[in-house]
Amino acid sequence: MYIFFYLLAAMGVAYWARLRGRNPLLWFAASVALTPLGGSIALMIADKYRR
Repeated sequence: MYIFFYLLAAMGVAYWARLRGRNPLLWFAASVALTPLGGSIALMIADKYRR
């Protein structure tokens, strides 16, 4: 059950990346590797410094 929620949260980060115009597959992989919380923080930082 823990793995299901972990992957569900990682898919949420990928969906957020898709909405922001970024590559969702890349951000899904990053959030699985960094944990979904780490991936979402990295995505927030990337969105803040986007040109």
